[in-house]
Amino acid sequence: MSNLDGVRWGSATAAYQIEGAVDLGGRVPTIWDVFTAVPGNTTRGDTGAIACQAYEKPEAMLEAIEWLGLETYRFSVAWSRIITGPGGEVNPEGVAYYRRILQELRDRGVAPVVTLYHWDLPQWLQERGGWASLATADAFVHFVRVAAAELGDLVDDWITVNEPFCAAFHGHLSGLHAPGIRDEATALRAALMQLHAHGEAVRALRAVDAGFRVGLAMNLSDLEPASDSPADIAAADRADLVENRLFLHTLLQGRLPDGTVDYFGADAVDAAVDGIDVARIAEPMDFIGINYYEHNVVRAAELGTDLVVRGIEKLPVPEPRSANGVAVRPDGFTRVLLRVAALTPDLPIWVTENGIGLWDYVGPDGTCDDVERVAFIERYLDALETAIAGGAKVEAYYFWALMDNFEWPFGYQLRYGLFYTDYPTGTLMPKASAEAYRAHIARGSTSIDETVRRNGAAA
Repeated sequence: MSNLDGVRWGSATAAYQIEGAVDLGGRVPTIWDVFTAVPGNTTRGDTGAIACQAYEKPEAMLEAIEWLGLETYRFSVAWSRIITGPGGEVNPEGVAYYRRILQELRDRGVAPVVTLYHWDLPQWLQERGGWASLATADAFVHFVRVAAAELGDLVDDWITVNEPFCAAFHGHLSGLHAPGIRDEATALRAALMQLHAHGEAVRALRAVDAGFRVGLAMNLSDLEPASDSPADIAAADRADLVENRLFLHTLLQGRLPDGTVDYFGADAVDAAVDGIDVARIAEPMDFIGINYYEHNVVRAAELGTDLVVRGIEKLPVPEPRSANGVAVRPDGFTRVLLRVAALTPDLPIWVTENGIGLWDYVGPDGTCDDVERVAFIERYLDALETAIAGGAKVEAYYFWALMDNFEWPFGYQLRYGLFYTDYPTGTLMPKASAEAYRAHIARGSTSIDETVRRNGAAA
């Protein structure tokens, strides 16, 4: 029997990245609509205005899910399609769209997992302070209650917030993501405000239905010092504090991790927690979602080049790596899962994202032979099996992404999908990786390399 037996197999997407139709169905503008309208913020000025056309033409997405044989599908509902203004008004067209998607999934025997915040904050909330304001957390809880009441008969599993690190530090410090702010104190406040909103949202969901399963999805990095020098070890620890412990330990332990005040300063920390009861963040969850992409080797640098962590440099990664320079290190994936398991051995782990961005193309034969992604799946599922053998209680795995979509500042250039998206038409075509993942799901514990050989794809 394989250690992967019993894992639910899925894939994932997010609303702004696939839906398009930003002016249709009663949707109101988000911070990403505003951010992408600024020249230079995204590759070639790409926006999510059209994306994969999943709002107007969801059939292609649903057919892809069914073709793959997914057991579960993770997607986000757009806050801006459900709540349309400061009065908390509910948009019936948005509710109807998501009810249709949920019913279609259930009719296909696919268990939906709904993410409530995947970075698309309504712009009207940003104009009132965004994630630096307690009012935004309150507005989020209202949205959560509405979503649960309107959709909860079709949903069992909920993710409150996706990757609060990216929304906080890339949205409010590096400026690479919406809303494009560059201020460390604001980034820290945004980080803790999202965690505060998460804790309150868990309680709100359970007040609607105590049977809901609820968690949060966080991205964790695997980090190692460039040498055994005290300076490099300290640099890696700083990176770990900002990228990992600030979220993982606060979420699980209800207190800020050691070193937070030393790094950010007492005044910044006091301002960040103003009005927030940090202990309430650690509301017990039914699972913890882990998004894994990055392994980084860190060294100290007086004039650090990292856009988020002070005084560090992340060394260039060797081959193999993704098209945008992210290391392919399945051993790092195993370490991250075992780290979480060591902190909370009884809490189920869901791998809510794992994938690789490539410069995919359709060849002269009309196919997309993404052999690098096929090999990636094989290696990372082996690493997943190793983690489970080591004690990680992994219940589900979601490959990112179902189809190529709008990849934030990379626009439409970088492709993560199992399906190749023809953006002008919204047509989806399975890549070699989709064939391999489909065969893995169908055969259960059969190894990916075996399924690839059976399908004639060369890894």
